[in-house]
Formats: sequence, structure tokens, C-alpha cells
Amino acid sequence: MPLPFEQCPHLTAESSFLSYFDISYAPTLLFYSYIPIFILCIFFGIFIFIKDNFSVLSKYFLGVNLFFAAYIILSLIQWIAVYAEVIHFTWQIYLFFEVGVFLLATFFSYVFLFQKDLSLIYKLILVFFFSAIAIILPTRLNVASFDPVNCEGVSGAIWTVVYIFELLSLVGILSFTLKKIYSDQGRGDWLRTTIFSAGITIFLGIFWISNYFGEATGIYQVNLVGPVGMLIFSGLISYLIVQYKIFNAKLFASQVLVVALFFLVAALLFIRQIQHMRIIVVFTLGLVGFLGINLIRSVKREIEQREKIEKLAVELKKANAELKDLDRQKDELISIVSHQLNTPVTSVKWNLEMMLDGDMGQVNEEQQKQLKTMQSVTNDLSDLVAMMLDVSRIQLGRMKVDRTELDLSEFFRDILLVIDPKAEQKKQKLVKKIPKDLPVAMLDKRLMRMTLENLLTNAVKYTPEGGTVTLNVEAKNGKLRYEVRDTGYGIPKAEQGKIFGKLFRASNIQAQEGNGLGLFAAKGAVEAQGGSIRFESEEKKGTTFYVELPLTAPAREKKE
Repeated sequence: MPLPFEQCPHLTAESSFLSYFDISYAPTLLFYSYIPIFILCIFFGIFIFIKDNFSVLSKYFLGVNLFFAAYIILSLIQWIAVYAEVIHFTWQIYLFFEVGVFLLATFFSYVFLFQKDLSLIYKLILVFFFSAIAIILPTRLNVASFDPVNCEGVSGAIWTVVYIFELLSLVGILSFTLKKIYSDQGRGDWLRTTIFSAGITIFLGIFWISNYFGEATGIYQVNLVGPVGMLIFSGLISYLIVQYKIFNAKLFASQVLVVALFFLVAALLFIRQIQHMRIIVVFTLGLVGFLGINLIRSVKREIEQREKIEKLAVELKKANAELKDLDRQKDELISIVSHQLNTPVTSVKWNLEMMLDGDMGQVNEEQQKQLKTMQSVTNDLSDLVAMMLDVSRIQLGRMKVDRTELDLSEFFRDILLVIDPKAEQKKQKLVKKIPKDLPVAMLDKRLMRMTLENLLTNAVKYTPEGGTVTLNVEAKNGKLRYEVRDTGYGIPKAEQGKIFGKLFRASNIQAQEGNGLGLFAAKGAVEAQGGSIRFESEEKKGTTFYVELPLTAPAREKKE
């Protein structure tokens, strides 16, 4: 059966592997320096790309690794392929991946150092270079001829330009990394930049030297040293991941190093000569020692950090318990103080009412005016004390619900008698959508009044003059639902999660008066009765509060 391709004269079909490759002809160092590094490039590049959520930096890092992996596999095929056509093809496309490594490494360095993506002009340059190389590939500028005796290509004129370009890329990377190191002195970034600069320089430097001298001398065994720089580069990148978190890879760098070491040791199985074995074992031990020390340091650092975190967690737990106890004591104190204040404030209110009614003798017009001012201030103080009492009850879990038969139609009418004058004073339109046939419900009148009056008062207070406040009520399916809508200032989106917190004041309504306790108390009052409250708001367009309450007491509460 005829062979599909012409064989290289120094190889025979009988010695070939799967009729296309001959492993026995390959140099001893080939499998040690190429196969593990090829696997490392693929594994490291793809996983970092995925783990770092497809960031710009990880894209260029993946590009460098994939192009270098392609270069390695082409070199491997050149060494072990049997047929001239296969070897010729690898020589023909070599240029694309070799130049691509330097191009992508240059742009990767730029993105790493300056923490920003390439501008459009640089991306166009990248596309232009790759397009130009693709056009040159099938020409004699790339491969001038093919030597069938030695089964190797003869480099064309473009390769002189390529080696100069690669050298300039290396010099360019060095120049702006040195500039970055100089500008970062005195800050923490300079060491990170130095380590990166060392890694990328060693990687590209060994790669360039091995290629250039291999081509210049014709001793292509020199090329076998080229990929070793990638090991050093990957090791330093892994260190940067662990130490500086340059990618969102966390502990993955340690895993990559373990995988790399595994394949390095496994590759020793392909080496047949004991003298080569000794040399490679010495190199492997050195690399294992370097990477192992860094791994041990990183693991030790992780353990120390974990121990510190565990210690802080214990201290934080203790501090939280103490804070909760202090918070409880504070609530108890507020409750006691509020109770103590309630009695004298109530007494003052009664006495003022008696004086205004003339029960303590007639008062003149000026005295009556002053007494009304005092009554207004006392009423505000009484409301504040009542609010503080409710807040302390909610905090301590002592909110009592006193359910009685509540005529809802009468209840809403009484509330609106208080709110109507406030809306008229600000020339606002108060829209009331209340059914006439509302039922009698088993609810706590005081808590109901506190909630609704607070919501309506806030709606009027935080709506500019000429705005609209709407109260919409319905009762069906055993539920009372009402909503309070305004066309006011609204609540900033970033602050909406805090609206039911104590002492909350929205940043866009600082000029308004208020104690910041109303909505906290309103929420507690609604939930104490088995209901729910929520809201929707858009800044400068208004806010709507939705309240839902059961018309009858829950079964468990009735039983109690």
C-alpha cells in the first residue's frame, strides 16, 4: 500500500508511530521541556480566564498561553513527524504563533502595568500585524525553500525582521516596566511590578535567545531550552496571584503549581540516558525547591490569616453579645424614662386644658395665646414620648395589641379630619378613595391610628405645595388594604433599604422636621397586628406605601 506522503530519508515507516510520528528519533529533553509546559499553558490560561470572569487582563493572558502552546505543539511535530509534508506545513505556520506570542505578551504587559484596556489604535495595530503575517505565511519571505535531506525549512528574509521585532518588543516591555517601577517607588506596587517584569523578561528572553541562536548556528537542540522560561513566568504569575490577587483566582495558583510539578516529574519517564536524567533531576529539584518554598510560605500565610480571622470571629462574637446586652439595657432605660416622662407631660396637658377652659379662673387674651402655644408644644412632647414608648416596646418585643371592634368608616373619617387642614395649609389636593360600606374590624385602634396618621402626615410633609396625596382603601377577602400615595420628593434608591430603620432620614429631605422614628414604629404596629407594610418610591416622583391587615384576629391570638 503506497504511503500518503513522502517520508524523510533518515526515517523509516517501520519505526514510525501510527505511520506519522517517530518518538525514538526525538531528543531526550523534548518530552521533558515541551509536553508538561504545553499542558501547563492550556490548563493555566483557560482556568484563569474563566475564574477571573473573562476580564480584559485574563483575555490577553489566555492569548499568550494559547499561542505559546500552539508554538510548542508545532515544534514537537517538527521533531517527531515522519513525513516531509507535515514538517513543511509546521515550518510554514511557525511565524504566525511565534510573533503572536511576543505581540500578545507586549499588550498583556501594558494592561497589567497600567490597569486599563488597549485603545482602539493599538487594537487596530494588533489586527494589522496578524493580518500581515497571515498574508506572508505561504510566501518565500517566510520559508524560502525546504531541505528534503534534513527535513527542515530554510528561513526566508522576513525572519531577520522578525528577530529584530521580537528584540524590540522585549526592550519595549523592559523600558515601560522600568518606568512603572520607578514611578511606583515608595508605594506597595513597585515590588509587584518588579516580579512581573522579571517573569515576562525571563520568559521572552530565553524564548528569543533559544530561537535566534538555534537558527543562527543550525543547532536546533538549543530550541529545547526555550519553553523553560514559561515555567518561571508561570511560577512568578502564580506568586503574584497568591500575594497580590492580580486575578480573581484565589488559591488556584497553588493548584496550578502542583499540576505543573506533577507533569515535570512524570516527564522524567521519557528520558532514557542516565546522564541526561541526572541533569534534569538537578533542574527539577531546583524548580521544585523554588516553587515549594513559595507554596509553603503562601500556605503558612493563609493559615496565619485563618487563625487571626478565627480569633477575631471569637472576639467579634463576644463584642456582639456585649453590644446586644448594652442595646437591651439602652432600650430598657428608654422605656423607663419614657414611662417616667409620660406622667408629668400628661399632667401638664390636663392642667393647660383646664386653664384654657376657665376651670382655674378667667384668663385674658394674651394669656390665652401663650397657653395655646404651651399646649401645642406639650402635645408635640406627648406625641414624642408616646412614640419613644412604642419604639422601646417594639425593640423589647413587648408591643401589646388591644383588639376591639373598630368601625373602619368612622376611623378613616376621624383621621382625615386631622390631615385635611395640613393638606389645605400646603395647598395640596387630598384624594380619598374610601368605600362607604367598610366593615367593622377587630383591630387595635391606637396602633391603626399611629400607622395611618404617620403615613399621611409624612405624605403631606414631604410633598411640595400644589402636590397630591391619595388615600385608597379597600376591604375584601378578609383583608383590609390601603395605600398612601404622594407626588413628593421620593426616596433615593440607594437609601431605600434603610427606610424602616430607626432614626432614618432621607438625604434629599434634610430640611424637613422629624425624629426618624415614625416609620419604624408604623412597621412594628402593622406587624404586631399580623399585617404587612411595603413601599415603592422614585426620587422626584413620589412614594407609595401599601398596608395589609387581617380584619379579624389570627386564630392563635384568639386562643390566647
